[in-house]
Amino acid sequence: MHASRRFRLGVLALFAGTAFFGLLGFVLQGVLSNERVAYYILFEENVKGMVIGSKVNFQGVPIGMVKDIRFQNGRTLVEVSVDPTKADIQDLTRARLDRLLVTGQVTVELEGYGPTGTSLHPGQFVQPKADPINQLTRTLPELVPQITDLMAKFDVMLDRTNELLDEPNRRHFAAILANTDVAAATLPDTLAQTRALLSNADTAVASLDRAARGAAELMPDARAAAADLRGVGARLDDAVAQGQALLAGVRAPAQSALASLRTSLDELRSLLRQLRLAPDSLIFGVARPAAPAGGGR
Repeated sequence: MHASRRFRLGVLALFAGTAFFGLLGFVLQGVLSNERVAYYILFEENVKGMVIGSKVNFQGVPIGMVKDIRFQNGRTLVEVSVDPTKADIQDLTRARLDRLLVTGQVTVELEGYGPTGTSLHPGQFVQPKADPINQLTRTLPELVPQITDLMAKFDVMLDRTNELLDEPNRRHFAAILANTDVAAATLPDTLAQTRALLSNADTAVASLDRAARGAAELMPDARAAAADLRGVGARLDDAVAQGQALLAGVRAPAQSALASLRTSLDELRSLLRQLRLAPDSLIFGVARPAAPAGGGR
């Protein structure tokens, strides 16, 4: 009885061990039969939460895992091992970190594919894509002073708004609104006066238009008269020029004649004086000295 039970237990244990090792071999064969290729990613951001064995997804599809992580020249070099049969990694592909907010676990997400893209060879680098949350975390220290200054300016604006809305300013606003109401009440009369003024202006413009048309009709006669006047002026200028030339020609002979006449008169005056003082000088030819004018012989 005991021997039979031991035999059955032995057969059961042998069958369970054979099944376990067969299943383990099948899994290992499936894992080892898959060809894996390596790609590299250089992250400038913090990769806290990433471990060797972290998942690598291509647009949500699991294709591999993180094989190695190391710090190199200020950046983090991540080596990923992926199954090339599950996704085609191209030069258009970008890598980013996807971090769970609760657990902090990090996965590498590969995104980007296009018909014009070129497939990357194993061992090449996949370009990283900046994480918006990481960029916000980086720029937060720079934003804090700006936000502080903005809040200070906002406080100043609130103070000035309070000053603007104090009691004196409210009274001024009320007075402005009252004046606005008065202006609105008188606006119809003002508009009527403006319309009347515009009507008078239209009448004046029409009168000016008629006067302009009349002046335009008289313009040819005025132009002809102006031309005649210009002709008369030109003729007068010619006559004046000719008179000036004539006077210039007559002046010299007249001056000579006047000089000769003056000489003749002087000689005649001298002869008459000689005859009056010494009349016998004409008979005897003796020239006597003439007495001074007004005296006796």
